[in-house]
Amino acid sequence: MSDRYEVALTVDAPVDQVFQVLTTPGRHVEIDASGMIKGTDSPRISETGQTFIMDMYRDDLGHYRTLNTVTEFEPNARIGWAPQLDTSFACPLVERLASVTTGGHSYTYLVEQVDDGSRVTQIYDWSNVADPQFATFCPLITQEQLGATLENLAQIVAKVDS
Repeated sequence: MSDRYEVALTVDAPVDQVFQVLTTPGRHVEIDASGMIKGTDSPRISETGQTFIMDMYRDDLGHYRTLNTVTEFEPNARIGWAPQLDTSFACPLVERLASVTTGGHSYTYLVEQVDDGSRVTQIYDWSNVADPQFATFCPLITQEQLGATLENLAQIVAKVDS
């Protein structure tokens, strides 16, 4: 079994419009097909090394927060981040995973101009998860959820254009 999912979709919008949505953490609540992202007050992503917070929820984990470090940033072309559990956020999950090293997975979006819009590729990679206890949670989302996230993105950027 692979430890990486990759899905792609052509959306009917220019690259800069797609990238605007992808670099705005608050918009991910709208596009996330897993239903785990619940909100953020974090500003727009503008550079590698930047961090942003996401409020999260999963039935089996409850409410928690992730601290995401931007690992890749090329304007209108590529954005990626590596999440880990935000241990400064008091929640039962932080206590439950106190002896576990979270992280080692990443989310990356590649955006390229094509004749009929923008080709968006989303990659979820958990190949660098080092802690065997955390590895039991991976993959955190399905390949189908990744594809549905791109469908949601396509709908959102189509609304911006109209």
